[in-house]
Amino acid sequence: MNNIWSAISARAALIALALLPALGHAAPQLPGSVKEIPAALKPWEAWAMWGEEHRLCPTPYSDAAKHLCFWPSRLNLQAAGGGGKFDLTVTVFHETWVPLPGNADVWPLDVRANGAPVAVLEREGNPAVRLAAGTFRLAGAFRWSGVPQRIRIPREIGILALTIDARPVDAPAWDAQGFLWLKRDGAAEEADKNFLAVKLYAALEDGIPLWLRTEIELTVSGKSREEDLGTILPEGWKLSAVESPIPVAVDDAGKMKAQVRAGKWTIRADAFRADNPKEFRYAAGAKVAAGEELVAFRSKPEFRMVEIVGAPSIDVSQTTFPEKWRELPVYRWDTTAPFRVEERMRGMGLQKPAGLTIAREWWLDENGGGLTFRDTITGQMQQIWRLDAAAGQDLGSVRSGGQGQLITLNPQNAAPGVEIRTRGIHLEATGRMARAKELSATGWRSDADALKVTLNLPPGWRLFALFGADWVRGDWLTAWTLLDLFLLLIFTLAVFRIWGFAAAALAFLAFGLSYHEFGAPRYIWLILLVPLALLRVVPSGWPRRVIEVGKWISIAVLVCILVPFVARQIQQALYPQLEVIGSSRMAAMIANELSTDGDSLERQTNAPAAPPERRAVEQEARDYSVLSSARASKAQTMNNDNLYYDSKARIQTGPGVPEWRWRAATFGWNGPVLATQQIHPVLISLAVERVLTVLRVVLLLALATVLLNARRLGGAVFNAGPKTAA
Repeated sequence: MNNIWSAISARAALIALALLPALGHAAPQLPGSVKEIPAALKPWEAWAMWGEEHRLCPTPYSDAAKHLCFWPSRLNLQAAGGGGKFDLTVTVFHETWVPLPGNADVWPLDVRANGAPVAVLEREGNPAVRLAAGTFRLAGAFRWSGVPQRIRIPREIGILALTIDARPVDAPAWDAQGFLWLKRDGAAEEADKNFLAVKLYAALEDGIPLWLRTEIELTVSGKSREEDLGTILPEGWKLSAVESPIPVAVDDAGKMKAQVRAGKWTIRADAFRADNPKEFRYAAGAKVAAGEELVAFRSKPEFRMVEIVGAPSIDVSQTTFPEKWRELPVYRWDTTAPFRVEERMRGMGLQKPAGLTIAREWWLDENGGGLTFRDTITGQMQQIWRLDAAAGQDLGSVRSGGQGQLITLNPQNAAPGVEIRTRGIHLEATGRMARAKELSATGWRSDADALKVTLNLPPGWRLFALFGADWVRGDWLTAWTLLDLFLLLIFTLAVFRIWGFAAAALAFLAFGLSYHEFGAPRYIWLILLVPLALLRVVPSGWPRRVIEVGKWISIAVLVCILVPFVARQIQQALYPQLEVIGSSRMAAMIANELSTDGDSLERQTNAPAAPPERRAVEQEARDYSVLSSARASKAQTMNNDNLYYDSKARIQTGPGVPEWRWRAATFGWNGPVLATQQIHPVLISLAVERVLTVLRVVLLLALATVLLNARRLGGAVFNAGPKTAA
């Protein structure tokens, strides 16, 4: 059936393409000609343009793919004690839904379009009418016993004229959620007191001038009012631009006032400095808008190398920092104290750090004795130099720009490596290394500006934890979230209150060992505890019978989940190659990491994309490097001949690189990595995993026996304690 529909769709698309020239969409028109559809094709017009009715709707200047199919005028809303009414004029460009003021609590009645009754239907939870193309004057009424506190206004309406009890309201209270507040009684005022929370986020961009991009996030409740937010700019900064959805005012000292109303608002302010400050602080005695500020730093290595001192770096994944700056290093700044920007080196020079970007991929042997690695290395060098492998790395082959490179030993340290022939390098290296307690992070005797590693594990092997990296995805330890730990403790505590300590220890082990396994019962355990606990305290009668039904339903669901899971676990212990990979929770956490194109280094590494300004500078530097190399080669052809390998040289081919994918883990660093950096992976072998699988199955079956009160199988040690309700 799918193939038939595919053929029909393809044929329809071909016919439509054949008709487009006749319909005036592709064929060029001669001067003075008129775009007309031939009479023979006129009946096919609706069919050929099916699904493209919105093509006649206007589009905003900033998005040609977005069509505005109706345009509302000013909404006139009148409210009184017994009811209200509204009217507005709307222009419709083709048949579409037009939203109306109101919601499920305040529904519009007696709605008319140009005097004719029109049906009001619920669309996305709000009232709307279906109108054909044309201009309509919509009018309707509301019925209520007293003026409601608020009424929803569609987002598409921008101009509002409000009248309450025959008195016009000059400044209606219209919040960010689209609700128009008509009145607020004492209970609402008490429940919705004035509240204001301010958070400061900023991005410091190095260069001349220095730029400080600040975002002020306001969380407001209560009445519409004017608030003094305090100082938002450090001392010495000049304000350049402010973008705000609410009225704000900023003076020369950086103090901001805002006319706030209920909702969540984000204000953006840009400031600059033309000098080179060594210290960043707020002015003495200034009332800072927030006690701490999260600051990201966008460096320009081609300009200078600097270091942030006095503000600790943080893990941005644990914060609400704006997504657009999360790829940068982020620091927590206590605004009561200054922080410094210390310049380490200015200009590029011959001593500029190598700036390597390394993407590593490892494959663990089936017996766990060693690993095969493949490294992709890119960077910009300043002079001819050498790249040596780290200790323990048995270098097998190296390719530069697709050509094999000769691996030689460094006479100074006997380390295998290759000579770098160009400033811009793109190497692919393969080799072997023994599995050790600690492994070299970069794999080379050079620092890296960005490093990311993917560890591929054979069937049955797992990564328990990895120490030494800034972030890890795919191991068992970091797969536990706060919610997971909370559920584990709640479940264990509930079992302890009902069955005692021994049953609680059993629940803790069984639940913990199986929680992150694919298809394992999780939440059904908690659901099952509810009727089991209530049956211990509810007396005989219809409530007890209802709870009994809930208990048996929960047991049936548990059996439907537990039996297939146990079968899969037994199968996994016998044949680890049949383990389900890709649907488990830990595999889902690294799905985005492993779905990237393996040939794209930019997507393999954790390095952020450079801004347009930096890309332009880098491209200019590359162009200059190419031009310089061409001139040098033209002038020094004889001197450079010795930089190329003999065509008869025997180039190492290295070990075969595996192509299989199974369970994998990724880890990396948020900044530069030293050549001496070591990592310590803790692996779970196939034999240990089989023991854990058997233990997991036994514990789950024992837990089910205890919870279902099978005393003959549970034994006296798991006898139920005193009656306790969950």
